[in-house]
Amino acid sequence: PKVATADVIKQVKKYLDNDVSFNFYMVHGGTNFGFTSGANYDKDHDIQPDMTSYDYDAPITEAGWVTPKYTAIRNLMKDYVHYPVPAVPAALPVIIIPDIKLAMVQGDGLLDGIKPVVNNTPLSFESLLQGAGYVMYTKKFAMPVKGKLAIAGLRDFATVYVNGERKGTLNRYYKNYSMDIDIPANATLEILVENMGRINYGAEINHNLKGIISPVMIDSAEITGDWQMYRLPFDKQPVLKSNKIKSSTGWPAFYNGTFTLNKTGDTFLDMQHWGKGIVFINGHSLGRYWNVGPQQTLYVPGVWLKKGTNQVVIFEQLNDTIQSYLHTVAVPVLDSLKAE
Repeated sequence: PKVATADVIKQVKKYLDNDVSFNFYMVHGGTNFGFTSGANYDKDHDIQPDMTSYDYDAPITEAGWVTPKYTAIRNLMKDYVHYPVPAVPAALPVIIIPDIKLAMVQGDGLLDGIKPVVNNTPLSFESLLQGAGYVMYTKKFAMPVKGKLAIAGLRDFATVYVNGERKGTLNRYYKNYSMDIDIPANATLEILVENMGRINYGAEINHNLKGIISPVMIDSAEITGDWQMYRLPFDKQPVLKSNKIKSSTGWPAFYNGTFTLNKTGDTFLDMQHWGKGIVFINGHSLGRYWNVGPQQTLYVPGVWLKKGTNQVVIFEQLNDTIQSYLHTVAVPVLDSLKAE
């Protein structure tokens, strides 16, 4: 949470004057690259996934920049030392990359080449020997079925489709575990489940299985038989197939783009107009984005860029809007909260 600079200075001064009641604050913001972000919870939310950025109004920003809060603390501490304090290092250079043109590939081929695990009931990520990422659960129905789809053991976010057409989302944050469903004869139910991070404190720390960990119900009937589960760990940058293209919205898609740099530097990807997903730059996973915020940008360390050709791959799991370009900004957006 944001803490006023004056309040922090008071606490630091108490500590320097040997008052042990000092409250410690995060000094340096940082980034949960890849799937390393954790989660909290409270009585109103079964999970509160952490942001990719954890720059909680820190004196030193995620990108290593000095803030007025840092300067105030530094000036105060200089009053208590009897040696020259070194100068503050210069900030790393920041660049703006011209708009990166994107191509959407492998939309309808999302599951191509992946051998599914077949079981009578859905299996958890752990039973599938997968720690993070996504799993697509599919089930074909010979006879039509209509009613309330309920997944009490959803961990953590699900996008629900029938024959590739999105019907809704389920979300553990909002305790939203059910929705109406209408499945025609010979249709396939598809449920893409995302692990949004493991709870890392409190009584729930021991209850951290992911995926679907309970029976899938439609009204009072458990849905069993020939569930197929496709593992999508995305622990490495996906290799995309350019011959697989799907132009319709609503189904998960990959976006691929290349850009050329004459010089490198830190930058921030602007994800404000995207939905929900993950981004890779030159094989490095930058982490998650979600348009609900408050984080709307992803930090790109300049050391992961190179002079010459660079590649970006985006997995957009909602894909409400077909994207043509990716933008960058010089300053992160970490305080833009949007209601879902």
